[in-house]
Amino acid sequence: MQVSDLPTDSEVWQDFEQGLISVFSELADLFGNPRSHGQVYGILFSSPVPLTMEEITNRIGLSMGSVSIGLRALEELGAVERQVSGKFGVYTAKLELKTLISGFVRQRLVPRLEKSNGTLKELSSLIDQMPEEQAKEAGYRLKRVTQWHTRASQFLPLAEKLLGAKRDGQN
Repeated sequence: MQVSDLPTDSEVWQDFEQGLISVFSELADLFGNPRSHGQVYGILFSSPVPLTMEEITNRIGLSMGSVSIGLRALEELGAVERQVSGKFGVYTAKLELKTLISGFVRQRLVPRLEKSNGTLKELSSLIDQMPEEQAKEAGYRLKRVTQWHTRASQFLPLAEKLLGAKRDGQN
């Protein structure tokens, strides 16, 4: 039996599919993404065959616009892959955790750390304008958050290396 011959219309399979959709919807929400992105990834993750946008829409009950936006975001993260089949594209989920983590780090965490680095520098200049007691307290707090920021910046490349992924889209 080939993967494409697997019966996916049974009630038990549909329960399995709905469970995975729920899991990925919750994870998307946990990481600050729309639940719909998790639903789209969940249906693709559960499917043994590639799906068209129309099939995804019909199976999870979202609008074509929501599915399109979700697919685009998931492609940017490297979580799904689009292939041309006939005149329509079909989508499959990448099943490797390292791919998801690497995409999330590259697309979401690194830009936010870089942005907050600039904010921390700006805060440092504000301390110079404070009375001595305030400056001492603010300096202590800024030092602490800067340490956290530095540790996070050092941890991300290590996490990617441990997962076997590389930054900037390298394999």
